[in-house]
Amino acid sequence: MSRVNMRQVVVGGMLCLALVGCAEKKADPVPLPRSTVSGVDPAVDKAAVRQAFTTYQKALLAKDGKTAASMLTADTIAYYAALKKLALTAKEPYLRRARVSDQVAVLSLRASVSADDIRRWSATELAADGVRRGELNTSAIGRMTVADVNLSVDTASVTVRMDGQTNPFALTFWREGGRWKFRMIPLLEAIETATRAQVKKLHLTDRQYVDQTMATRVTSPDELAALWVPAG
Repeated sequence: MSRVNMRQVVVGGMLCLALVGCAEKKADPVPLPRSTVSGVDPAVDKAAVRQAFTTYQKALLAKDGKTAASMLTADTIAYYAALKKLALTAKEPYLRRARVSDQVAVLSLRASVSADDIRRWSATELAADGVRRGELNTSAIGRMTVADVNLSVDTASVTVRMDGQTNPFALTFWREGGRWKFRMIPLLEAIETATRAQVKKLHLTDRQYVDQTMATRVTSPDELAALWVPAG
């Protein structure tokens, strides 16, 4: 399997299902103000989760960044805020200590978005921008369908089928403010696991993997070196 394109993953999240055969990994929930709705028919909730999946999927396919970003949980948007801060301020020695997948995500952000836009855009706008750019495998995303939905109060686990095959990694949706939204964090953790496995398989150091991955995004060693300079 080729190297994971973190820019694509961070743009849409769902693309992880097409890029890696992830084994599901539970993430510790991040404390957030979330509304618990009791007494709702589970069938109604499952239908709402399916609709949330479809809305997000259609937004990705239509390059509708505003709608796609509105379907992301608060902690997912917080992840984009963290990427923005690192893109603006993180010098190479500091960034090299981050997770491999986060290093690639930050460098990809610097490579794809101007410094002015990184500074002035909110985290939500950064999330929307990647979708608008269409940096996604829309063919793969368009072939995804919901196989099953499992509910636990305000958390939904969505099993996805693609080309007749059920993916072992379930997408997570949280109910926030009365709406079901896509939580990208477990996918990002799975991507880090997959990236680590790829680094080991290729017998590379973290530094070598990141540098070789980003070399495909630029045209010269000087451009690659410039990506390690904070955009702020």
